Amino acid sequence: MVLGDVLRGVMASLVMLSCAAAESLEVLVPPDVLADYRTWVSARDPLTLRDFSGPGGRRDVVELALVQQALVAGGETRSVTFSEVPTYQRSLVELRAGHALLLGTSAWRTDLEALGEDVLISRPLVAEGGFEAGLYTIPGNARALAAKSVADVRQLSVVSNPDWTADWTTLQRLAPARLDGTPTWEAMVRMVGAGNVDVLLAPFQATADLSFTVDGVRLVPIPGLKIALVGSRHLAVSAKHPHGAAVAAALDRGLLQLTADGTIERAYRDAGFINTRVATWTRIP
Repeated sequence: MVLGDVLRGVMASLVMLSCAAAESLEVLVPPDVLADYRTWVSARDPLTLRDFSGPGGRRDVVELALVQQALVAGGETRSVTFSEVPTYQRSLVELRAGHALLLGTSAWRTDLEALGEDVLISRPLVAEGGFEAGLYTIPGNARALAAKSVADVRQLSVVSNPDWTADWTTLQRLAPARLDGTPTWEAMVRMVGAGNVDVLLAPFQATADLSFTVDGVRLVPIPGLKIALVGSRHLAVSAKHPHGAAVAAALDRGLLQLTADGTIERAYRDAGFINTRVATWTRIP
């Protein structure tokens, strides 16, 4: 083969790679979720996963695999590309503007409806009333861990993200001693870890003691208590994106199949989000 043929072959390969990249679907993901996803999925193929357990696995992490499986099940052949977005609010802004195609993790329906016709809302991943969270604190916070009732919890301070409307509204109704707001998950964990705030809300985990660790901060749930958040959670596709309508249709077809064959429930159970160990815990408020 002459040098010219070699160069033409290399150029053709580069063009094919460029076209493939251009055809990938951009999925917005928080940095902490993407980092845990890479640990959790490891060398496994997210498209063929049936066992969703593993280190780093949690609700929003397994949702990244569910998104990919739903797209393929719905007939979408293009691959996905993950793009990090620093805050929840920023992801909604990018989606609404059409700068990105799809959220990689679910959002509250009330948040998505506020964006109007600029977004297409998927079938629910978490149905109304299906989201239960724990009140997480550090193991050394004896006062928080001793809470047994709504009255006890109301003596504590709580941190959340004001942009997470369901969480924020639920906590406002709970009326804790103090409710602090911050825009990122990592900041919430740091505040609780430093003892500046007593608790935060988090989905239950698949670990033996229901605990989780973020940046070296280990948090455990107040035993015996859980909070039910009002609302359903959905994926969202930008209506302004050129691929928006087609991807939204494929996503819904796929989610219907994953719901019917039990994949979504299995993923949430493996991640600890649907957790039989807290079935008898008291729901507040």
